[in-house]
Amino acid sequence: MTEHTKQSLHTARTSHFILVLAPILLAFSLSQFFRSAQALLAEPLRVELAITPEQLGLVSGSFHFAFALMQIPVGVMLDRYGPRVTNGFLMMATVVGVIIFASAHSVLGLMIGQAIIGLGCSAAFMAALVLAARWTSPEKFAAASGLIVSFSLLGVLASATPLAALVETHGWRTVYYGLAGLSTLAVMLDLLFVRDTPPGYQADDQKGETVFEALKGMVSVWKNRQVWLLSGVAFFSYPAILTVRGLWGGPYLHDVFGLSAVEVGNILLLMTIGMILGPPTYGQLSRKLPTKTHGLIVFAVLLGAATCLLQAFIGPWGTGIAAALMLLHGFLGSSATLSYAASRQAVPERQIGRALTTVNLATFAGLFVLQGLAGLIIGQFEDGAPDGYRWMFVFLGIGLGAAGISFWFGAKRKKS
Repeated sequence: MTEHTKQSLHTARTSHFILVLAPILLAFSLSQFFRSAQALLAEPLRVELAITPEQLGLVSGSFHFAFALMQIPVGVMLDRYGPRVTNGFLMMATVVGVIIFASAHSVLGLMIGQAIIGLGCSAAFMAALVLAARWTSPEKFAAASGLIVSFSLLGVLASATPLAALVETHGWRTVYYGLAGLSTLAVMLDLLFVRDTPPGYQADDQKGETVFEALKGMVSVWKNRQVWLLSGVAFFSYPAILTVRGLWGGPYLHDVFGLSAVEVGNILLLMTIGMILGPPTYGQLSRKLPTKTHGLIVFAVLLGAATCLLQAFIGPWGTGIAAALMLLHGFLGSSATLSYAASRQAVPERQIGRALTTVNLATFAGLFVLQGLAGLIIGQFEDGAPDGYRWMFVFLGIGLGAAGISFWFGAKRKKS
């Protein structure tokens, strides 16, 4: 086979992979939108339904709680039934959840809608990573996963200024009814175009696993020390970013600086741009420095801690400073790509789905806990008081610092 023929086959396979991956990326982008939209919906919900900070934390956290609960079954389903069926089936629930959320007139209704949306979105990211693991070579997985995360963050991008403008002109309920239609489209495209493996791919057949064998495989993943270390980082790193970008960053900018919804959206847009640029940057660094992955993870987590602490003490000096720190946190703190790449390498191929979803479980458990605790911290102060947000950022900074230092020493001990 000539070099030209090999290159042609590689190009054809890449094009096929993009077509196969596109519906999953749409589902993942919607997932990113739904988990981030509360930062812009916070003010309309406070005005229309008189929601308190504690209740807002519960509404947003309902998505992450349901999402986290689904990660173990999703891992088994991905290894057993594949990304196409698993994601397509669960995304049907997303459509139902969005309609419930758009129709809700109470905190309980909002929580139920968010929980069902979280359940429905629970497989999208992991399905994309499993496809990448099967369609790309191991050394390219980190770069591919970084690009997947970056593309999906278009959903976060849409939940900034575009969402603010649409909510102002059409109302948040109308926007969500439209999103129900878009979620339906994602289900249809998944079932039509997604293929679990490339042509000629040889994989272990997981469909013959009994329930006991599936659970035994899950326990094997949980006993993996590397997976535990990565899960500890995952509990704090990305959740700290989304606690700001996905929920409390909007109220912080509105209450501390008196910004309008569109002005808030513009600053959150900056943070989202940082989140888009960070994952592929770390993915490329990991590919070029394969032995430095642990060091890159520690670097990202500790820098995230520093930006949170700086936001607490110098962020209120001006909107420009606050915006710059949010941009830095979104860019420098986005190390999730590295954690998923490392977990993919820590287990045999037949357990990839379960390893990835274990790390993802830690991520969304962290989101539920951090966003809820942040709401409790802010609720201890007068409504809109800057001190509430200051102590929230201190809390996030300390948590990130502890996670980064613990991972550093844990990884060093493993090498010794």
